[in-house]
Amino acid sequence: MTVAQILELEILKEATLLAGREGLDRRVTSVTVGEVPDIADWLSGGEMVLSTLYAVSGDVERQREFCRRVMMADASALFVKTTRFVGSIPPDVIELADKRKFPLVEVPQSLRWTRLMQDATEIIINRQASLLERSQAIHRSLLGVVIRGGGWQELVEEVSRLLERPVVVLDVWLEVLAASRGLPLSLETLREVLARPAVRDIFSREGRGERAFGVREEGLPALLALPIIAGHKSLGYLSAFTEAAELSGMEQVVLEHAATIAALEMAQDRVRFETEVRLKGDFVDDVISGEAGTGDSLLRRGAFLGCDLSRGAAVVLLSADEPAPPGAGRDGGRLAQSELTGAVERVFSLVSRHLAAVEPLSLCSLKSNQIIIFVCGETARDPAALGRLVGVLQELGRTGDGLTISAGMSSFVPEPGEMDRGYKEALVALKVGRKLKGPGCRLHFREVGTYRLLLEIWEKDPDEIRLLYEETIAPIERYDEANKTQLLQTLSVFFANNENLTKTAADLFAHRHTVRYRLEKIAEITGLDVFATEHKERLGLGLKARSLLQG
Repeated sequence: MTVAQILELEILKEATLLAGREGLDRRVTSVTVGEVPDIADWLSGGEMVLSTLYAVSGDVERQREFCRRVMMADASALFVKTTRFVGSIPPDVIELADKRKFPLVEVPQSLRWTRLMQDATEIIINRQASLLERSQAIHRSLLGVVIRGGGWQELVEEVSRLLERPVVVLDVWLEVLAASRGLPLSLETLREVLARPAVRDIFSREGRGERAFGVREEGLPALLALPIIAGHKSLGYLSAFTEAAELSGMEQVVLEHAATIAALEMAQDRVRFETEVRLKGDFVDDVISGEAGTGDSLLRRGAFLGCDLSRGAAVVLLSADEPAPPGAGRDGGRLAQSELTGAVERVFSLVSRHLAAVEPLSLCSLKSNQIIIFVCGETARDPAALGRLVGVLQELGRTGDGLTISAGMSSFVPEPGEMDRGYKEALVALKVGRKLKGPGCRLHFREVGTYRLLLEIWEKDPDEIRLLYEETIAPIERYDEANKTQLLQTLSVFFANNENLTKTAADLFAHRHTVRYRLEKIAEITGLDVFATEHKERLGLGLKARSLLQG
């Protein structure tokens, strides 16, 4: 109820609005009589206060203070009788009431407070009963969607019907779970806008409470979002497209009931997610350890989880790169350790959805901060196609927080019982890729070559790799630094061109004789002749050792 609706009562037909016309939309929650000077101390907000000002009669200053304190207590309005105990309301009080948009109403001396309280309370209670009945109907309607087995799409369509506005439900990472019909922009555009750091900051800042908040951003129609809360933790957002600064009472009720239903659905989704992760994780653990068995038993177990290993597969490892050092936080451009788990879960969710769409017979599992994928079908047989797929998956993992995903890919494994070999290959490719290319790398096992052996040595005894470097490449680097020469570059280009002098000279914009002179100088410095097979191999390994040390 509003003050304006109260003023429509027959009993108030002779009442006079002295001030606060712009505040007639104030909501009235109850009615009380205030005849003691400290009545404001007992108000909680929303009360319609009735007073004769008897307690402050004859003292204009106390009358001013009484009225001012009632206003400050956030009452909805003050109704006064002025003919018996006070002559009139002081002009400065009327001016203050207008300034605060606070309705100040004068009523006839003959009006009985008991009659006004009875009529006003009756209409408030009737309105509340009506609202309660409508609220229950809304709850039954939304709950019915769940009972009938409806998902997110059915829920947002029902909420949209009740609100008569387009609605979208987002998870905690602002990924769109479902959107109703009639959106004022395309889903693709909506996802792009929601990915902006500025929008994410709004949700992060305003979404910590339990109240609806507005979202205003260029390219995004006005949005009101209500956090979906469970266990004092935000699980997502139920959002309605509206230009209104705030929702009406019934619209708020619709969103709140919908958010409650959504919280239950999200909790169930979490249980399903954790169960799926556990089952798939156990299967993957058994496969990569060689304990999953072979033949029909392995294939049946994989098929139960939606994975077809009957035609072979390739293994892909996606691993979140290590976060910035402690204290770097968001300002450091990388995720802090405490944020990493949630970010990886988000990536896993996105990767799972994408694979379900493009490689539906594959399997995606989450283990610590590593995503293990068995890619089945023709893509697994084609390293180039596999690389393109993995590139898309890595891109899904990029966030405004600086999270990067490194990837290692195995060769095609035709026999399901040999998937442990594929995992080891992908793991080696991941480790070598990180050493050579740093965070966000992508490497196929066929590109690893002798780096595999060097990596094994490095992990067991790094000093052996340093010694190899010192005996081969270090003298060349020191000579280049001292004499401003390009011997190391020449050696690298020479090997990259399969020891073709002519092509090496062309790439370096140098004469063939110059290239040969440099190679002879390398032999003089290191005692290793690039034209001798054994020496050439040591120099090649030395270059790779240098790459590992720099990584």
